[in-house]
Amino acid sequence: MLLLAALCAAASASENAVESRGAPSQLPPPSSMSTPEFEKLLFDFLNGREYQRLGWLTDKCVRDTGPYIDGKYYGTHPAVKIYYSPEIIEWLEDGKRRAIPDGAMIIKEQFEPPAARYEGLDDEQLFEHLSSWTVMVKDSAGSHDGWFWSNPERGKPPANNHEYPFDPPVSGFGLYCVRCHASTETDGETNEYTFASLRNVEGFPGQPLLFRVDDSWREPTEKSAAAEADTAVAVNLDNIKRDGSHPRCTGAEHPELCQPRLNQQFLQLFPSIAPRPRDQVQKLPPVTHDWVVRQPASTRRAQPFVTSNQCMNCHAGLLEPFGPTMFVPTGANREYGAEGVHLSPYGEWRWTPMGLSGRDPIFYAQLESEIELLRQDFADRPAEFEKLSGEVVKTCLSCHGAMAKHQFDLDHDGDQSFGLEHVMRPSTDAEATGVDDWRYGALARDGVSCTVCHHMQPREQPADDHRHYLEFYLENSITGNLHLGNPDELHGPFKDDEIAPYAMEHALGFKPRHNPYIKSSQLCGTCHVVNLPIVDRPEEHDGDESQLIAAEKNAHFKGFHHHLEQATYLEWLNSAYQNELGTPGPDAKTCQDCHMSRDYRNERLDLELDHIETRMAVIQDNTYPDAENLADHKDLEIRRRTEGYARHNFRGLNVFMLEMFNQFDDVLGVRKFDFMTGSKLDIPHAMDDFVRQAREEVADIAVDARMEEGELVATVDIRNKVGHRFPSGVGFRRAFIEFLVIEEAAGGEDRIVWSSGRTNELGVLVDDEGQPLPCEFFNVEPNTNKQAFQPHHEVITSPGQVQIYETLLWGSNHQFTTSFVHGCETVKDNRLLPRGWSEKGPGPALNGEFLRATYPCPTTRKDPRYGDGSGSDEIVY
Repeated sequence: MLLLAALCAAASASENAVESRGAPSQLPPPSSMSTPEFEKLLFDFLNGREYQRLGWLTDKCVRDTGPYIDGKYYGTHPAVKIYYSPEIIEWLEDGKRRAIPDGAMIIKEQFEPPAARYEGLDDEQLFEHLSSWTVMVKDSAGSHDGWFWSNPERGKPPANNHEYPFDPPVSGFGLYCVRCHASTETDGETNEYTFASLRNVEGFPGQPLLFRVDDSWREPTEKSAAAEADTAVAVNLDNIKRDGSHPRCTGAEHPELCQPRLNQQFLQLFPSIAPRPRDQVQKLPPVTHDWVVRQPASTRRAQPFVTSNQCMNCHAGLLEPFGPTMFVPTGANREYGAEGVHLSPYGEWRWTPMGLSGRDPIFYAQLESEIELLRQDFADRPAEFEKLSGEVVKTCLSCHGAMAKHQFDLDHDGDQSFGLEHVMRPSTDAEATGVDDWRYGALARDGVSCTVCHHMQPREQPADDHRHYLEFYLENSITGNLHLGNPDELHGPFKDDEIAPYAMEHALGFKPRHNPYIKSSQLCGTCHVVNLPIVDRPEEHDGDESQLIAAEKNAHFKGFHHHLEQATYLEWLNSAYQNELGTPGPDAKTCQDCHMSRDYRNERLDLELDHIETRMAVIQDNTYPDAENLADHKDLEIRRRTEGYARHNFRGLNVFMLEMFNQFDDVLGVRKFDFMTGSKLDIPHAMDDFVRQAREEVADIAVDARMEEGELVATVDIRNKVGHRFPSGVGFRRAFIEFLVIEEAAGGEDRIVWSSGRTNELGVLVDDEGQPLPCEFFNVEPNTNKQAFQPHHEVITSPGQVQIYETLLWGSNHQFTTSFVHGCETVKDNRLLPRGWSEKGPGPALNGEFLRATYPCPTTRKDPRYGDGSGSDEIVY
């Protein structure tokens, strides 16, 4: 280390001897073309070492960015030698008093640390050991921070990131580099997100920062024993690892492509579904360049939304040497790629129904079927079909593609229609044409992302509207009708004096602010109360008004009666858990209290955490090595929270959806490994979390069996434990009871002698002979000429009877439908009510159709258990 200091000092002896600062690069602005196009130009520039040919000034020597102790490096970068374009040197000489001009560049040549390995090497010898670069290109038109970042590996061409497994981009605006560079000091308009200092540059006074480096890096060279006796132990440069790994995520291991086998029984049971080769399936554009950054403050209109990777920079997990943060290792290894549980906001959110809502194949299948049914309905009225199908798509994307739809409305003043053509537009193709519309596809595919919830605010009620706020809210703020706060603020649960807002505001132009609405169930109700038209029932249609909602409640679909396709928030309001009407009861809990866990348990991993203690962000703070131009430490202090950390696991029972993403990641365009931590187990861990919830937190079931007059009689009592109906949400969900009578055999196999609710391996309900029940396919019963279904049972005496908790709707033709816009009549709704439900509701503010949406169907209401508020059901077998 002392020798390195001496060499650096000698290199700086010729102070003020700098005569030329070189010539500019002449590369075009990165924002003028697609990222892949600019990468090709940049990589050629770097691999040809054009910056040296142009005469750029460079550091005095290769230098470390952190200590090297006991074989472990604690640098923020590898060992580096930086080259500076002339604009950078002029900016530094001028005292950073003006903005760096576009086109300026900072190029870090990176080497395996520590820097002491390279003492005595000339420039050409040093280049032989170069592994990678990190590059900053100034382009103020490209993003809020104004820099294009890149981390290419030497000798490698730009990767085709749009091919599986969709490696993370190594270049672009808003890359993860910002999480550290946002910690630089600001001084009016002169801050430029760089740690550059003339003290490091050859020909200028001063010496670079020094860090402790021990001798653990040294290895004996292959010399004779006599030579070794006469010479100091030296490094063998041929054995240096060159993996280009800054950051290490560029070398993340890839999962193997899953090769699911066709299930022949499934194909026989559903012959209308023809097999299709994987390469003929329409694929969603991959996640690689779905990278929407904050635009420059000087040019942007209201821009509340960015993709989650802008938040991931700081709110993803981190391992050693600067962690673990928001990650719990489960083995001895605590470095990149270690096995463990990723508990960061980004790491858990992205494998939830919210994180996947913009790519959910079940959603797109439902939407496609709705469009096709409308096409059939309006075959002779194409103009009406186009209008109505467009409104259906726009309404659905108000939640499933929330950022894109609402940003589109802001950009176009709500006078143009947003549709699927925007969602399916790949980022790079449209980028190359210079069309901004590609950003809408990227925002849509990111689902219900960070900046959706953290921007939402309660809509202001007019002063002359004297109703209870809930009534105003339900009329104006459901079905994805978001109300956003200040587009330059993001809202969170912690008080302003308990957070460190500097880095977020500096990096993205978002100022984090405290607002209690982020913890309100009403925020969730915006998308979990869905009011849709009944296209088979125009306004003049006569019918049961208790099943209909007036058309003015959804202005997109004038001329139709409406119904509440989803009422989860309303169900919670009419339960013992609500806290928004009257005096909250002892069991009051918000949606977030249940769906954003404060603990973590996983039996398979033998891991149990009563609470999670961690910092909530990863930036360059006072736990990092020292650097030039850092902001005040008090502005960068990220507190270690001992309480209050809420996971973004948004638990449901959506394991089936996760398995689809697990098996078809190439088709659905997702990256199964987390490149910030190297974790490849985030999906399995999400499944573990969902399964544990299903087993422990959904319902209690008890059986009382006895003999009565020679017959086996069993009473099954099931009690709902969730704060809304079970199952809730979309109408095609169902839950059922499997009841088996088993004869135990001494020394042999047990035998099932009676059953109700058995399924085959495909999950189809079968009778005692293993044949599918007629209700599974709504077979027409010969004696009634009506479709078969399972009514709500209070007593079950036959294997053909099954207690299924579900919603069943008829269309206008008295045929069952799963269409959300054709359901005219509720034939059955016996889903388990939440505890505390009452016919009158929690107060007069929940009334009319909104209160009735929490009721069971009329036949089920005759069951006394559905009126006593216990949230339970009893079935006698």
